[in-house]
Amino acid sequence: MIRRLLLCCRGEIALRFIRTCRLMGVETVAAYPAEDDGHPYVLAADQRFPIEAASAGSAMAEVLQVARLARVDAIAPGYGPLAENAEFAAACAEAGFIFVGPRPEAIRQSGDKLRAREAACLAGVPVIPGGHPGDGLEQSLDLAREIGFPVLIKAVMGGGGRGIRVVEAPEAFAGALDEVRSEALSAFGCGDVYLERFLGTSIRHIEVQVLGDKHGNVLHLGDRGCSVQRRRQKLVEEAPAPGLDAALRNELRLAALAIARQLGYDSAGTVEFLVAGDGRFYFIEMNARIQVEHPVTEAITGIDLVEQMIHVAGGGRLSLRQDDIEFRGHAVEFRLCAEDPRNQFFPAAGRVASYAVPEGEGVRLDSGVASGVAQSPRFDSLCAKLIVHQSSRERALARASHALGEFRLFGFPTNVPFHHWLLEQPQFRDGSYDLSLLEDFELPPERLHAVDRRAVFAAALATALAGVAGRRAEGSATVSGWKLRNDPLLAAGARG
Repeated sequence: MIRRLLLCCRGEIALRFIRTCRLMGVETVAAYPAEDDGHPYVLAADQRFPIEAASAGSAMAEVLQVARLARVDAIAPGYGPLAENAEFAAACAEAGFIFVGPRPEAIRQSGDKLRAREAACLAGVPVIPGGHPGDGLEQSLDLAREIGFPVLIKAVMGGGGRGIRVVEAPEAFAGALDEVRSEALSAFGCGDVYLERFLGTSIRHIEVQVLGDKHGNVLHLGDRGCSVQRRRQKLVEEAPAPGLDAALRNELRLAALAIARQLGYDSAGTVEFLVAGDGRFYFIEMNARIQVEHPVTEAITGIDLVEQMIHVAGGGRLSLRQDDIEFRGHAVEFRLCAEDPRNQFFPAAGRVASYAVPEGEGVRLDSGVASGVAQSPRFDSLCAKLIVHQSSRERALARASHALGEFRLFGFPTNVPFHHWLLEQPQFRDGSYDLSLLEDFELPPERLHAVDRRAVFAAALATALAGVAGRRAEGSATVSGWKLRNDPLLAAGARG
């Protein structure tokens, strides 16, 4: 039984866990980076302990020390950097704490892309042609030629769009191989790579949510479409995935269950596929954690995934059967990030000068920010997630357009103008889009200035009067007196 839970994650996912824990009567403890002092999730936790670690690896010891001091029963990493760290999961168990996530061996198998491919093959699920290239360049190049160019070089322990390169021709292979190995070693502590045939971008990214317990029960909670991506990172997700016929949808769900059972999976996780235009699909990876996009699944099923994770981590059996799960309506999630869509989605930073959120039936906002808090360049650019659930996809997109129009965040650029652009694209609106959707993305001029200028000026003035502008995050882009005088958009607002 879990009565007190330590959170070693931050932002909106930490706050998401806290909300469910309150409903379950579970106390929460936040282990947080000191620069997050005053953030909503820190204030919402029942207890809070700042930590100084600059990396996930160095944070492990500090997190376990906080767990001992706070006398917690369990530790939840959310989808933070410790979420898919098998060594951390094992260390939690060795120290006497329940890890809210899958068992260490399931994390190892799913996190290692080659072992995950083997599990998929054993489960009878198709994988993309490819394999491990060995250590030598010539051996690697021979395998690449055998697969056929263009090929993908991928980090064995990669994720989040990092540690991956497309190589179009043999002469570019050696340099790309060195780059991926170096990036993988730096990001994941392992420089091992493997090769896959590159299937192009006229293909869809579909994933299936699975949920298991420690008693051998595994369910699926439907599928999600995740083909709106920039730099191989998702920006918009929806459930159910559009453009699938009933037979293909069922095949994908059964394939996901087969892989989860092959791995002995015992928590919330996601099995990911690429789906070609002719209906053929291929397993690509499994994420052994709760996903950023889990709210769209919660919306259409009515199931609290965080509650289920905590329940099964404590040894509880799944109270659901597959036949109990019903899918109602359509849900879409928009990731609201501190990024400038006018500048290739370059990450932004600063302090939130003014903040207003949309409300109404079928609208949910999972947010990690509030007025006055800093968006640090040290962390992921995700600020909030707008989730819209309606009876149909058409109604969900219409409601999303209004909700995005009501969202206000001033102090640094966000990708909201991109989402407005997306909702106007015919391919997205009719659900026929694939990974090629953003290949030629360029924000039209009218979207560059689709902002309430008086609100911008009011936010800047309020910031200056409150003295917030002087307390910027490192590398911030907080509105300043210079910016008021020189930024044409703010100057226009000042002129009224």
